[in-house]
Amino acid sequence: MSHPWPSEPGIALLAPVATVAQAAAAAAAGAGLVDAGDDGALVPAIRRAVSGVRVCGVHEDADLMRDADLATRTGAALICPGPDAAEAAVRRGVAAGRILVQAAPARIEAAVRAGWPVLADLEGLADPEELADPERVADPERVADLADSARLARAEAVAAVCAWLGASVLRTRHVAEVRRCADMTESILGRRPPAWAVRGLA
Repeated sequence: MSHPWPSEPGIALLAPVATVAQAAAAAAAGAGLVDAGDDGALVPAIRRAVSGVRVCGVHEDADLMRDADLATRTGAALICPGPDAAEAAVRRGVAAGRILVQAAPARIEAAVRAGWPVLADLEGLADPEELADPERVADPERVADLADSARLARAEAVAAVCAWLGASVLRTRHVAEVRRCADMTESILGRRPPAWAVRGLA
């Protein structure tokens, strides 16, 4: 298989999904990878139904996984929880070019300097603080809407920071929004041309 880092331009998005339909929607929105989680049966189902997307999961047909033993046997790419785990995986026979190191924003730069492509999981970093006590407001649904809005805003902000620091892959369920955010950040950094360039004339 070919990996989306660094062989393809731009930052790759990994979208957590629970169904084939969600995988298809994520791919259409701009995700190059989907995460089937612990549902091994979902991996081949996605591969049969959705073209042009790589699948992360606990199955021998997965393109990307977190099980070093299985990755060694199948040749799949491997997500490691840190540089030490990545180095241990290399010693066990996993090629360095097949490894992604998962890192928090504060540790992305160090992992990049060490030569590892980095996965930043926005799902674990973008939970909003409680906005209000639902028992004290007249419209609990409004509170839920505000929470969703805050969650998305925080995911976009964290995505921009992680992209700026050098992350290669962003894991998020907000695919379309984070895709735009990552592309804009890369344009600001000069890594990709802007989608729309306008010159100001006096």
